[in-house]
Amino acid sequence: MEKVLEISHLSKKFGHQYALNDVNLTIRKGDVYGLIGKNGAGKTTTVKLFTGLLAPTRGSCAVMGLDPHTEAEKVHALCGVMTESARMYPQLSGLDNLLFFGELCGLARAQAKDRGEELLKKLDLMGAGKLPAGKYSTGMAQRLSLARALLGRPRVLFLDEPTSGLDPESAQAVNGLVAEQAGQEGVTVFLCTHQLRYAQDLCESYGILDH
Repeated sequence: MEKVLEISHLSKKFGHQYALNDVNLTIRKGDVYGLIGKNGAGKTTTVKLFTGLLAPTRGSCAVMGLDPHTEAEKVHALCGVMTESARMYPQLSGLDNLLFFGELCGLARAQAKDRGEELLKKLDLMGAGKLPAGKYSTGMAQRLSLARALLGRPRVLFLDEPTSGLDPESAQAVNGLVAEQAGQEGVTVFLCTHQLRYAQDLCESYGILDH
């Protein structure tokens, strides 16, 4: 099966401290992979290396054969990213945020509207679609952030603590959509979490990152 995410002897150093040291990993198409570790273990650093926001100190990583450091634009076109802290324009409505980001990722306005409404419905946010994002609860903002990550129908989805601060119902909505993306859409999912039980429930395979 096609290799989608690869890491070879990857290290990242900040000053005198290693965030990652000689990590190797291969993830194949359609996998839901969980990277588990306590806060500060290097999970978010790994995502930033995969998405070209950081350059490796040593070693390499690849997304569908592309080097994120030298081919960042191509990598970004293939990926959706949801971080632990949702970032939206608070004065815009939920739907208008999705329209804005949808057009940024190359969708025509009508396509962005259709896709945005589809995702709002799946994440139980249609009733809040016209509400300013600044008035969203934590759970609503997290779900809107996931909708933004899925707008361009990514082939790889990076999720950094996607259910952090969510109530059980919101977490279930997020998990259901993640499972649908992998099972029905063939999306490869890279999920960072500090909860082993969460990874066991959602992921097909996982690794533990320690020190």
